[in-house]
Amino acid sequence: MKLPAFALSSRDLLKTRPYMRGTDVRRLQQTLKWFGLYCGKVDGVFGPDTERAVRKFQRLMKIKPTGIADGIFFDVLQKMIEKGAGEWVTFKRDFCHTGHSPVFLGSSLEVSKLAKIKGLVALAAKRNAVFVAEENSIGAFDLGNKKFKWRKKISPSSMSLAPETVLVSASSLVALDAYSGEAKFEFARDDFESPAVAKEDGVYASSRSGALYALNWSGEIMWRYRASFDYITPLTLVSGFLYFGSLSGVYCLDDKGVLCWKARLPGLIKEPVSVFEKKAFAVNEEGCIFCLDAKTGKMIWNKNFGEKILAPCFLEKSAIVVTHSGKVVALDAEDGNLEWEEDLNVPLAALPLSCADAIFIPTDAGLVVLKPGGERVKTYFEGKSISHVIQARLGLLVAADGYLWDFSPLERL
Repeated sequence: MKLPAFALSSRDLLKTRPYMRGTDVRRLQQTLKWFGLYCGKVDGVFGPDTERAVRKFQRLMKIKPTGIADGIFFDVLQKMIEKGAGEWVTFKRDFCHTGHSPVFLGSSLEVSKLAKIKGLVALAAKRNAVFVAEENSIGAFDLGNKKFKWRKKISPSSMSLAPETVLVSASSLVALDAYSGEAKFEFARDDFESPAVAKEDGVYASSRSGALYALNWSGEIMWRYRASFDYITPLTLVSGFLYFGSLSGVYCLDDKGVLCWKARLPGLIKEPVSVFEKKAFAVNEEGCIFCLDAKTGKMIWNKNFGEKILAPCFLEKSAIVVTHSGKVVALDAEDGNLEWEEDLNVPLAALPLSCADAIFIPTDAGLVVLKPGGERVKTYFEGKSISHVIQARLGLLVAADGYLWDFSPLERL
């Protein structure tokens, strides 16, 4: 029977007698299924399973668990979708490289083993799938049935996601269909190692030779830009502008390949540029962080840590910087002033990430959880080295001890 047509959020949805039906219910079910909250049939009928899934979402988002999808519910749901909750498309989450996800996770997470992995290179996630790049393969793992949907033999250096596409740098740049793993195009006119970025009109990738390529979705060159030096960082893409660093500083191009500005900075910029709140953040090999105006390249502030640091992740108005020795420092993103610091006394093992109510620091001795103010609350996998952490669906995916692990809050909802 055909469902009545309603736009999502055009009416309150709740369990009634008879059950409410409509295309809006079906879309709600599908969205909650992607988040791992709804396990029933996507049939457009608001029954007990749909009501339970709505309550779980409300509890997770810290709103009153009424089981009614009302205006407040839809406002929160829409914000989560717009902010990309559960989507981790490159190694620092988004093409802005913020390292931040809007979900609420806290520290009470249930841990379960998902799959054995070998020589993990990268992880990415979208909806209910996680894409796993290992030393000799790329695979799509379904988080619902906990099985690989497909695997393809390839030796990747990095990976990123675009709509319906997996972008793989493996000397050549390869675009794979996200649903089947079949190749869409392969661009082999240069040597690629860093993850590509993408938007509707094309793909942008930096090569080992210091060239930046803009390709259309057929793999044809739209334009090419050559920097002053052979090395350039992985690209950052924000609102149609491309940012990257090199030995000479930070560059900003428009999406036609025209140089907008160049900021000369000391030392080698090796980490990708992060863009947050209209500011561009770059770190050099000597342990300095630079905050620039993202529109003009003008220096706003800088700070020297005296040891190597990783590019920051962000939480509210703070830039969270972690040193290689394990010191976590929160700086005011506006002026660089110190907000708090916490010394973990253990070396960092992978890139940190922040969620709405917690900061997760992967170390050589476990996954450390901090509150937004820096207070240490818990360590998972004590004594084990954490190689990768990403946010997926409404939890975390963690690589440690040769396995991929699911860290989920859903069991306690």
